[in-house]
This record gives sequence, C-alpha cells and structure tokens, in this order.
Amino acid sequence: MEMMRERYDVVIVGSGGAGLRAALAATELGARPVLLTKGEPQRSGGTLSAHYSFCAVLPTAKPGDSPEVFAGDILRSGEGIADPRLVRVLAERAGDAVAFAGRLGVAFDLEEDGSKPHLGWLAGHTFARAVHVGNAVGREMVRVLVKAVKQARIPIHAFTHAIDLIVDDGVVHGVAAYHQPSGELRMYEAPAVVVATGGGSQIYELNTNPFEATGDGYGLALRAGIELTDMEFVQHYPSVMVSPPGARGLMFNSGILIPKGARLLNRHGEDFWDRYGVGPLREATRDVMSRVMSREIAAGNGTDAGGLYISTRGMDPDEFPQMQQRLLEDVGVDRDAVDREVAPGAHYFMGGLRIEPDASTSLPGVFAAGECSGGIHGANRLAGNALSENQVFGAIAGRSAAAYALRHPLPSSGTDGRAVEEALEPVRRILSRVSRGESELKPSEGWAEVQSLMQRDAGATRTAEGLERALNRLSSLREELPERLGLRESSLVYNRDAGKALELRNMIDTGWSVAASALERRESRGAHVRLDAPEKSGEWACSLAIRLSDGSALIRKLAREEGERT
Repeated sequence: MEMMRERYDVVIVGSGGAGLRAALAATELGARPVLLTKGEPQRSGGTLSAHYSFCAVLPTAKPGDSPEVFAGDILRSGEGIADPRLVRVLAERAGDAVAFAGRLGVAFDLEEDGSKPHLGWLAGHTFARAVHVGNAVGREMVRVLVKAVKQARIPIHAFTHAIDLIVDDGVVHGVAAYHQPSGELRMYEAPAVVVATGGGSQIYELNTNPFEATGDGYGLALRAGIELTDMEFVQHYPSVMVSPPGARGLMFNSGILIPKGARLLNRHGEDFWDRYGVGPLREATRDVMSRVMSREIAAGNGTDAGGLYISTRGMDPDEFPQMQQRLLEDVGVDRDAVDREVAPGAHYFMGGLRIEPDASTSLPGVFAAGECSGGIHGANRLAGNALSENQVFGAIAGRSAAAYALRHPLPSSGTDGRAVEEALEPVRRILSRVSRGESELKPSEGWAEVQSLMQRDAGATRTAEGLERALNRLSSLREELPERLGLRESSLVYNRDAGKALELRNMIDTGWSVAASALERRESRGAHVRLDAPEKSGEWACSLAIRLSDGSALIRKLAREEGERT
C-alpha cells in the first residue's frame, strides 16, 4: 500500500459544525489547518440533522434570563454529572456563537414585527431561548460554514477515513488515514489535532443518526490512550418511528408536538404517563420520556413493532413541522394519521473525550469539540444545546489547537517512521484480507452484530448481566477482527468494505466503552437506566473516566464539584 505524506499545523477530523468552526478559528490565528472527512462536506455529518433550534441567551432574551440561569438549567438536567467549568463557558459564549452565525449569513426566524429573533421554548429550559431557521437550522449552519471555509481556502479532503492518531513518546504527530478514491494510506503530519467526529449512535440498531456516526473519535482516542468520560450516558430520543418499515429510524418531533397537546398511548390505547409519577408530560425532558416509555414497553404494553403510540388526535396538522411531514409521507406514513408507532432510539452521546475549558484532552496536542467531547451535558443533554456546544467549543478547539501548534512545531526531520508503522500495522492486516470462506466475517455482518448486541444489552434500559454479555463479546470481536474480517474486493480504490471495516473497528471500541462504563455505574441517573439498580445514589454523583490499556478498561471517578480528579 502506498503512503503519501502531507504537513499542516492542525489536522481537523470531521466536517460537521464543530470541525468547520474549528477550521475557521485556527485560520484566524494564522495556522494552516486541513479538514478530513470520510463523507462529503455539506452532505454528511450530524449537524445536518439538527432540525429546530440553537439555544443561547441573546441581548434580546426574555426578562430574567441570563447565562447564569442557562447554566443552572444545564446543570440541573445533567443531574450532578456535568462539569460546571464547561457549562459556564457554554452558557456565557453561546450568544456570541449565534451572533457569529448571523454574520456568516444565517437568517434566523424573526418575531412577527421583524424586530428581533423569535425564541422558542423547549422542555427543561426555564425561558424560551431557542433560535431557529424554519425546521432546518443545522442544514443552514453547515451551508454558511462550508462557504466560509472555502472562501478562506482551507483544504477539505473528502472520503478520507482517519485511521489512528500518530503518537510518538507521548506526543501527537498527526493522523494516519485511508483515502478511499485513491486507495492510498496517508500520513497527515501536524503538531495539533482537533477531533470533531460527532457521536456513535450507529452502534445501536434503532437510532436517529446518519450512517457516518460510528464513534470514530472515540475509537481514535481510546487507541491513543486518551481518556473518555460519561460514556454510559447515551441519550435516546423518545419518539423514533418503528413502523412502517420505510420510516423506521426517523424522528417524530415530540419536542414540538408534546407541548402542543400530543399524548403517549400503549398498545391498549391507554394513556399511561401519569402512572409513573414523574410530573407533566409536556415538561418532561428526553431522558425522562425515554425512561418511562422503555419501562412501559418492558412491561409488555408495547406494540408488535416494539413501540408505543404518539397520538395527535384533535391537533391541527398545520402545526406539525412541515419538512418532517413531507419526509414521513415519502416513506409511507399517511399525512392524516393520528397515532404513530414510536420508541426511544439512540440519538446523542453525552460522553466523549474528556476536555478542559480550552478543549484540550489528556494527550498534549489533541483537542476535541462537538458531540465527540464529554463533560458538558452530564447525564442528559437539554434540547437545543447540540449546536450551541459544537459552535462554542469548535471555536475554542480551533484557537487552542492553532496556538499549541504555533508554539510546538514538528521537527523538520519529520515523524519517526516506527510510530507511523505501529499505528498502521493492525489496519494493514485488516485491509489486506480478502474474503475467501464462509468462516470469515464481512463488515456488514460485523455491523449487524454490534448493533443487535448493543440494542439488546446496552440500550435504553440495562442490567449487569446484559452489560457483561456485551462487554465480553465486544472484547472478543476486537481480538478477532484482524484475523476474521474479509473484504469482498482486493483493490482498495473506492472499496466500500474497507471503509465499513474501519468503521466497525471504531464501533466495537465505542460499544465497549459504553458497556464498561454502564456496568461500573451501579445506579440509574439521567439517560443511564439500570433495571437492577433503579435508584439514584449519592455515591455516584460524579463522572467516570475510562481509558483502554492492554485490552482492559481503566476506570476512575472524577469529582466534578471541586473540578478535581480522583
């Protein structure tokens, strides 16, 4: 396999909102960044699926709202797990991020008199603070960011899979990658790397995420010895379509419709919500809704498709998000339907690379932003805060990485070839294997096994027995992969199996970190629900940090309140 080398100041992995914003920020400080994306800019990534909102406290905020109130909402939703230092940064700078987006050309919806941005209210927020662009704010954010990146002449290398971080003597030297159109292995040398790869919800069979969300950043970090935190907290969006088959995995926007009067019904047509004593449905956050719905399904009251009904009887269809309505009609859902089958589906990872307020990680020179970072949301993310996070910390990560790179340039002699070969050796073994027999594992089969395993044993509800089963199987798969995996074609040029094989490697590591962390946390809190430990415990009012060491999990508690690490 041929190896091509290029040198930059900052390598940014991921071309969603966080990566694009990081690239612009790095350039502002005079650094030379490059963006790597395994998909295509403006056509891939999780930011595009952000429908409605971008939360911030603006100068035109509702009377009484403030960054302090916003931070309090985030901390309350995070149930004692969110890092207060990161929360303060997010709450204080989100307004600046909205203003920056406006300067780039995002035309946020205005009040009827056109005097100021319209602010929507979302569950868990004390005040209405969600700016929006119809029902496509994420798509509009990506459009203006890509335009700005192109105007700044920042190179974007599409269809380029990051394989591993190159680390030599505890110092990052760049990223090894597979370029799908040429079949080449590439070395992108740089003293700083920003990981902005999004989440990992594709490890679950039922999820709302694009196909690219395979946990790549978590895999890169674990194999480089970087700590992850809060990986047990995977937010499940409560109303994901499970029927008809063509609509399975699509979101039905309960965040907008529940406050307008939509109800939840079980298979018998019963409104079960009040039986659980968790307060009014219209005020319920996503973790509470998912927890109650999962328990109702587990009690045997789910539909044959494994869901419940969200009922919009008596509601005006014109109040529904119209883009969503058109999409559902396209896949076979009747526009006039009043009961739709839904269930909680994996939606967002609260956990990720453990970062400091400057977006640095536990490995010098590596920074992280967006969904792949951890510590900001705690046990549950408030609706509307994903774009706030990726824009605020994308800018911070880009500036911090640029400053670090300009202070710590790579030696002119280049990176030690031994470090490069150590990173590439397991990947060379995987990519050189062409399927020759029935006993070999095809990448698609590996995907299906991981998704089924995680859905069953580490999904919206969990037990120690299931988590141990998932952990053991994922550990075995990690060891088997280099010897069992078989690609259908020998040429690596536009080899779809090669890309899927690299993603499978990351899915296994991501699922492993979720299962290990969930097994360690012996309580229920936020998005983490243990049926065998249903109560919240003060003993676990802390974050867990996990690191991969010789195939085993090293887990430690973080004392968030004092900003200390124990």
